[in-house]
Amino acid sequence: MAEAGRARYSLRRRIIVSTLLIFLASIWALSYYASRMLREDMERLLADQQSSTLSYVAAELNHALEERVIALEEVARSITPSMLSHPDTLQQFLEYRPVFQDMFNSGVIAVSLDGTAIADVPVVAGRRGTNYASNAATRTTLTKGKTVIGRPLVGRVLKQPLFNINAPIVDARGKVIGALFGVINLAKSNFLDRIGEHRYGKSGGYLVMDLENDLIVTATDKTRVLQTLPAPGTNEMMDRRRLGFVGSAVSVNSLGEEVLSSASRIPASNWMVVAALPTKEAFAPIRDMQRRIMLAAFLLTLIAGALSWWLLRRLFAPLLAAVESLARMSVASNPLQPLPLVKHDEIGQLVGGFNQLLATLGQHEAQLKTERDFFSAVLHQSSDGVLLFDPDDFSIREANPSVCHILGYTRDELLALKYSDLLAEDREIAMENVQRIRHGKTPFIGERQFRNKDGAAIAVEVSASLVETGGRQLIMGSLRDRRERKRTEAELQRHREHLEEIVVERTAQLRRLATELTIAEERERRSIAQDLHDDLGQILSIIKLRLTSLNIPGGKEWAGDLMQQVLHIEGMVDQANRSVHSLSIQLSPPMLSESGLVPALEWLSEEMLHNFDLIIRIYCDGPLPSLDDTLNSLLFRIVRELLINVSKHAMVGAAEVSVVTDGDNLVLTVSDDGVGFDGKRWLAPSADGGYGLFSVRERVTYFGGDMQIDSQPGHGTMVVMTLPLDTVKRRPVR
Repeated sequence: MAEAGRARYSLRRRIIVSTLLIFLASIWALSYYASRMLREDMERLLADQQSSTLSYVAAELNHALEERVIALEEVARSITPSMLSHPDTLQQFLEYRPVFQDMFNSGVIAVSLDGTAIADVPVVAGRRGTNYASNAATRTTLTKGKTVIGRPLVGRVLKQPLFNINAPIVDARGKVIGALFGVINLAKSNFLDRIGEHRYGKSGGYLVMDLENDLIVTATDKTRVLQTLPAPGTNEMMDRRRLGFVGSAVSVNSLGEEVLSSASRIPASNWMVVAALPTKEAFAPIRDMQRRIMLAAFLLTLIAGALSWWLLRRLFAPLLAAVESLARMSVASNPLQPLPLVKHDEIGQLVGGFNQLLATLGQHEAQLKTERDFFSAVLHQSSDGVLLFDPDDFSIREANPSVCHILGYTRDELLALKYSDLLAEDREIAMENVQRIRHGKTPFIGERQFRNKDGAAIAVEVSASLVETGGRQLIMGSLRDRRERKRTEAELQRHREHLEEIVVERTAQLRRLATELTIAEERERRSIAQDLHDDLGQILSIIKLRLTSLNIPGGKEWAGDLMQQVLHIEGMVDQANRSVHSLSIQLSPPMLSESGLVPALEWLSEEMLHNFDLIIRIYCDGPLPSLDDTLNSLLFRIVRELLINVSKHAMVGAAEVSVVTDGDNLVLTVSDDGVGFDGKRWLAPSADGGYGLFSVRERVTYFGGDMQIDSQPGHGTMVVMTLPLDTVKRRPVR
């Protein structure tokens, strides 16, 4: 059962499963994205190809129609009224134009103004004498005098699908006196067969539609010739074609098959040629690609799973070995030992951390044993008597030598007694106090009367509390003989006085060390600033000169790229040089040692305005006495620290710094009109745990000066530091 649980929560198993899931999700997302993009790209490519092919076909058909219309109009213009009056002459006229006749595979017919056929070539039995006035195209030509391409229909004489092209015959005054129309039989070989005889792709085809009459003129599938187009509202794509849409789109045709179709108009007639290709053929490569991707995903999943299992098994082998070692060490009889460190990877770090923890635990156990021995020694060496007794039966469990000395018993004699046997006063009150300590867990402090071994009553100061040891609750009573108390208090007073002397001495030492540390820090700042300026600044300048004088070899293009890198490095060197210069100034402003304290404070005011947007006004009543560089730096740092406090906490935009001499003293003042604070609590730690003002006072005090702070909430702050002139003029030996 435990093995099953470990297998269920196995980290290796979860990592493998998670990796496979992520891998599968990535593969399937890539498959979906690739198939979608491929389909869109294929659809766009096929649509462009289809539209290009269809434009060429439509142009060819339009040219063939225009050629027949032009030829029919030219022959019609050559027919005179006298020819219409003599049908034989007209018949002979038409028969002598074989090229013209070849354009119309079912012949050419001339009709009189009433629509009766008076001549035809070739001669077809029953056609001459037939009245064609019922034909809409012929009637339009006779009445309106314009060339018209007729509606495809089944001929009355030939009984085959056909359409005609009608041209008017006019006299010299332009009056319509008849009509000449050529008949194209769709069942015979004709110029439209270049569409019908070819397929688009393997299963696609072409379609020529008469949108005005909702008829299929011709198609690759000859069974669809003269079929009626789907009624409006039944086929969305056909409705769009009727409205003039000639683009490419995927739709369902009238046969219920999804196709990719394109259309193009034939300007010579109100016809439209359409090319359609079933999507199952158009997008067959995409489906093949999807199947290949799925197969590749399946194979990659198997390979990734096997590799992940093998790799993780190998990587986690040290961890499994460590787990087995820990399981063996969990047995109480086996000692804790460091685990073997195989590799210095994350698992190695874990094993190393465990070994370090084990070492720390050993140290803690050793320390605990030491402390236990120490407290045992303290218990036995304590001048106070200590008793441990059970609050249930009051039997004494432990007694130290001091309590034996106070009561006059040996340890074994006390362990044979009960706590109640030692009491010389009302035992019921003592029992109530014990129960109160036990249940309320509040210690008891007071005086009790005990009887010693001789039966005499002695006054003992008792301090009792509840303790836990060995999983049981006991009462620990600390007994102190009052006779020893006075002696102890006197000794304690001597220790207290001695301790106060030590505290005063240590405080003075700490003040001196803190100030000397500050002085050393200022010297180190100047040294670091000097090193940055002299050493690192010169190195950066030399690098800049070397980069500037660098000669770039090679061709123009390669040299140009390298030059950009050199210029970029030069910019970085300049930036580093500026940073070094700024850092050296921040560490130790050069004007502090060159010009003195007041010019350095003026420079500081510019820095505060630039960095903290704080306006600083500097006031000095005259030349200052010559100050030591270290003292100059300390005073400068103190003013800077106070001004930073103003910018952070005073919530004011200006402050004032005053440096004046007052008799035998140098007075340095920093003031603002900000929010202020409780001046009585300025020596307490700040909210972030700092002791800034306390540190400032200690530094001023070290030089024999004094610092006063005048501040109240809402009334601003003034910090006044007074230093004796004999101190500030004194120059320590370097």
